[in-house]
Amino acid sequence: MLPTVSLALDGWQRAWTAQLDAAQAALSAALPGLEQMKAPTGCCDLRLRVDRPGEVSGHVCFDDHARVTVDLTGIPQQALGRALDVFFGADWFDEGPDGIAGASAGTYGWDDDATYAEYEIRVQADGTAGLCMAYVKVHDAVAILDELQQKLRQDQQTPGPKCQ
Repeated sequence: MLPTVSLALDGWQRAWTAQLDAAQAALSAALPGLEQMKAPTGCCDLRLRVDRPGEVSGHVCFDDHARVTVDLTGIPQQALGRALDVFFGADWFDEGPDGIAGASAGTYGWDDDATYAEYEIRVQADGTAGLCMAYVKVHDAVAILDELQQKLRQDQQTPGPKCQ
């Protein structure tokens, strides 16, 4: 390889590594508890895992196209619904007037033709839900995860009914 080509390729590799590091920092800031998985990850070079029982479990991947895939389960349905309403509104996933927060058990999806992102929400009968986002831009994934984190924290701070 010519020295100029080798230098250019080395510069690209440094930039890509910096992008991986920046994606990890942004995703981890948005959803605390995300930790990098060691290789082999089963898919992407950067795969993060979270396990917060009663709140959220699953993984987040950053692929070689600089897109994010999120696959989370065990999320309180109300918190996820309120977070998604901020970005999509209550009727985005065709689940009815109350949005995901009021949806019955089932799978609800939407594909973004502009960005090629795919969204799937899996509502469970036990009041939890799963969130799968594929091929999502980093800033979109970070914004949604951050909003979800805020809703989860709000629910933790909301006092339950008081006994008399």
